[in-house]
Amino acid sequence: MNSTDLQKHSLATGTFGYSAANIEDLGSPEYTLVTIVVDESGSVSSYKKEMEESIQQIVESCQLSPRSDFLLLRIVAFNDKPREIHGFKQLVDCNLSDYDGCLRPSGCTSLFQTAKNAIDATGSYGEQLSDDDFDVNAVVFIITDGMDNASGRITLGSVKKSLNKIVMDEKLESILSVLIGVGVGNYSQVQLYLDDFKDKVGINQLVTIENANATTLAKLANFVSRSISSQSSSLGTGGPSQPLTF
Repeated sequence: MNSTDLQKHSLATGTFGYSAANIEDLGSPEYTLVTIVVDESGSVSSYKKEMEESIQQIVESCQLSPRSDFLLLRIVAFNDKPREIHGFKQLVDCNLSDYDGCLRPSGCTSLFQTAKNAIDATGSYGEQLSDDDFDVNAVVFIITDGMDNASGRITLGSVKKSLNKIVMDEKLESILSVLIGVGVGNYSQVQLYLDDFKDKVGINQLVTIENANATTLAKLANFVSRSISSQSSSLGTGGPSQPLTF
């Protein structure tokens, strides 16, 4: 198995699992698990290209970071259901061209289901790394432009339970979670909905972006990159980094 091969993992909490780098291929003593969840429901169509470029900017910035060898990146898209663009992968194995056309806007918004998967996968892989004597923390970004309407039996309470489990299990040194509402400037009900989601689940930070365009999504990429670097640099301090200003 070479370093680009990812192993499949199932999750006890649902049918959608995750993939991740073989632990035997990892050479650093510590890792920050980075998960970026991106909405690809139909309403994202108007800024699909700009969002893909934002993902590329995040990956490129992480590759140039002094902490690049200590990051494992997973990217998940979601509409009616979550779809893994790629699992937890070393930055050296991420090619910027792979994100051209990576989003396929259509369908509805399975926000709760995908957020739960992102958190469960982080906890599962983080536990395996911890049990193999790696120091590990994590950061999860959930980017959406709307309200959940396709998660079925997965509720807001289910997401909260998953996040609480990571804290109780004490396998990760810390987890920083950020909810990002994109293009919500004219939809006060969406902003209120996301604020309620943040508070009830226990997410650390909510960032809202009024209009989704090349300028604001480039600013988003910069914010996400800085947050990743800050959380990774906090590994070994015993707690998460402080949320940054957007």
